[in-house]
Amino acid sequence: MTQPDPLSPYYYHHNFQSLIGLVSERDWDLLTGKERAWLTCFQQLSFKAQCLLVRLLMRRHDYFLADKLTYPELGDTRPLLHNLADNGFVSITDTAPADVLFNLLSKAQLIDAFPAVALAKSASKTQWQTAITDTYDDPLISPYALVVCHQPDLLPVLLLLYFGNSRQDLSQFVVAELGIQQFESYPVSQSERLFQHRQHIDDWLHLSALTDTVWQAKKAKRPALILALQSRLPQPFEWPPLERKRQRLVNRIAREFERHDDFPCATLLYQTTTQPPSRERQARMLIKQGYIDDASRIIAAMLDAPHDEEEYDVACRIAKQKPLREHARLVPTNSVNPAIVDSETLTLPLEHRVEWDVAAYYRCQGWQVWYSENSLLNALFGLFFWDILFLPISGAFVNPFQRGPRDLYSDDFVTKRQPQIHARLANINQARDWIARHYQQKQGLSNDWINWSVIEWPLLDAALHALSDTQLSACFKRILFDRRHNRRGHPDLFMCRGDAYQWVEVKGPGDVLQPHQSRWLQFFHQNGICAKVVYVTSATSNS
Repeated sequence: MTQPDPLSPYYYHHNFQSLIGLVSERDWDLLTGKERAWLTCFQQLSFKAQCLLVRLLMRRHDYFLADKLTYPELGDTRPLLHNLADNGFVSITDTAPADVLFNLLSKAQLIDAFPAVALAKSASKTQWQTAITDTYDDPLISPYALVVCHQPDLLPVLLLLYFGNSRQDLSQFVVAELGIQQFESYPVSQSERLFQHRQHIDDWLHLSALTDTVWQAKKAKRPALILALQSRLPQPFEWPPLERKRQRLVNRIAREFERHDDFPCATLLYQTTTQPPSRERQARMLIKQGYIDDASRIIAAMLDAPHDEEEYDVACRIAKQKPLREHARLVPTNSVNPAIVDSETLTLPLEHRVEWDVAAYYRCQGWQVWYSENSLLNALFGLFFWDILFLPISGAFVNPFQRGPRDLYSDDFVTKRQPQIHARLANINQARDWIARHYQQKQGLSNDWINWSVIEWPLLDAALHALSDTQLSACFKRILFDRRHNRRGHPDLFMCRGDAYQWVEVKGPGDVLQPHQSRWLQFFHQNGICAKVVYVTSATSNS
């Protein structure tokens, strides 16, 4: 494989122009007047002034030391800064809030900048900061030229419009240009855009900010900050993508109230969501409080109309708990039965990772073994449905760097593609041809379902020979039913020997089957697919 060409020294400018080019063409009507004016004025700057401004925008703060803004490809940045200042993009100043200046300056610079402070130079930077704030008024005057970058909170808006999410940023362009990731081709036009109204953008950014606060508070172990967000939650949205995002946030905040035993507040929040684990958490809180009848009604609803297989399995487990056993109507009709899963126990030296040791054992028995875990079935699924996954459904593809459709886990994913999915499954006897064709044509292209570093044709070929059309169709239908959860829990090893094959889930000492693994093993059993669990105990090696 040839190495990618080195990036142009102005790669960041090219990437930013790609960003604003698509947004300007597709989403101009969604921008505010202030944002449009910024983009118009930006395009009128000189090339190098644009480059410097993009450099500043890519940094995570607004204040900079002018002397530190040195970039080899731009040469002397002083005239560029003055050009940006003349056009209102930056300000050059000598004052800044104390906390900003303390972040910008080293201890040595602080000592030089504030000679009136009577403190030993050996004191820590924190001690110097305290002494400076005690001696000088805030904001502080610095002997160093400071640059303040002005932007109307534009970059988050541009990134959201371009990527359709708040996770990706300009680094995605670099990954693609270096050839680290390659992507499928699909149309990205105004008719395919995600956002239709400006309010959707503002609401999305608001929810993203609240979600970020939750994660930061968790990291800092400050639960009170999470609880305080209850008052800042918006009302339910009519637009499904926003409402799903809101419900995920509400569930996180409700869970924090639950952890603090504030069941009334937690319940009120959970009742505003339909996404799991809302019903599960409500039932568990009711059981803790002794309201068994109320809990049983929620569990019955989960069993009768589960949101997905994960929620059904949770309902089955709760229904078996002692307080609920007397409610006969809660007896699940098809709960997981571990007793029907084949198993074997091996005693091995365990010199490496337990899956590798088991694979080595079976190779000694003449099996050809692959450690594929979730990769095999997912790859078969992704290759069989490749063209359907990348259908240009409205709102599914909003930027050139997607590994799959945005609505992959939405409730209406299958409904929107039902004719194509039905026709493909009706021709399951041609699965090998579809999979082989896509494997050859799409090799290396990013797809949420395919781990190219693991998948090789001999593995796919072995699985296609092992599974009947009926079995393969059943696997695909199960994944389609619950794409989020059924892409996990597949057995660790796939192996074949002559006409025989088997999937093997490996469990080392002390390890047990997880519910999603048990569900797959039971499914295999019900569909006549050879699979078993191997429990491994450790033996002392004699070597």
